[in-house]
Amino acid sequence: MGLSGLGGAAAFIMSMAGDAAGFPCPKCKKTMMPDWNQCLFCGANPDFESGKPAILHFVTGPLANQAAVVEKAVTTIGSVPGNDIVIADPSISRKHIGIRKVEGGYEVADFGSTNGVFVNGERLPKKKLSVGDVIRVGSTEIVFRV
Repeated sequence: MGLSGLGGAAAFIMSMAGDAAGFPCPKCKKTMMPDWNQCLFCGANPDFESGKPAILHFVTGPLANQAAVVEKAVTTIGSVPGNDIVIADPSISRKHIGIRKVEGGYEVADFGSTNGVFVNGERLPKKKLSVGDVIRVGSTEIVFRV
């Protein structure tokens, strides 16, 4: 390639940057690269900022191979009617978790359930969600998408 040392690497990086046209972040207006799904400057997700709803893909459990669109300000998941999403699983509390829209995205919160909520394998009371996160309640795994 003929590039050597730091000067060559800098020239290579500069030539790559000029090849791809970016687009402005909807929140901070700084230029994002086309392959970014989140602004590296302010953390905004263009899909969330544009109002695109989140999608919950059920991977395991009673709702496996189904999807639900998160359209309300707070979407509740539990084992009894009255929740937005009802999962018939004895290890899921009556009102187990809520997924709510927050500035720049969504967050999941445990409503004081017995068995908790796990995001990417870690038990947490509350967490801001990223695209691709795996949420587990009871025996049900859900992939968070946009």
